[in-house]
Amino acid sequence: MPHNDTPWIRRGQLPRPDDTPILVDTPIWFAWLETVDRFCFASQQHAYRFTARKEKRRGHFYWYAYMKDDAKLHNIYLGKSERLTLAYLEQAAARLRHKARQSRNSRSLELIP
Repeated sequence: MPHNDTPWIRRGQLPRPDDTPILVDTPIWFAWLETVDRFCFASQQHAYRFTARKEKRRGHFYWYAYMKDDAKLHNIYLGKSERLTLAYLEQAAARLRHKARQSRNSRSLELIP
């Protein structure tokens, strides 16, 4: 799902061409979120990653996380930009991975005769 031009958040920061990264949880981070419609997040604690997309619903913009697992696309609601702290993104990555695993397990059980 990630595109070549999609920014990546790794180790709690967004690298920039001028070598001054944007650190998550800073005012610059929250200002940056208002200027983009997607980014990829790589968890520091696990090997989890997802693509976050800003979508307009009922006249407001909200973030959603998407992860593809075993050819199935999973998503969860993240909320408004002000919620997207590093701790929240880490929790979201774990929640999304858990959702994907549950789905995979339930599909496996359906295949058992």
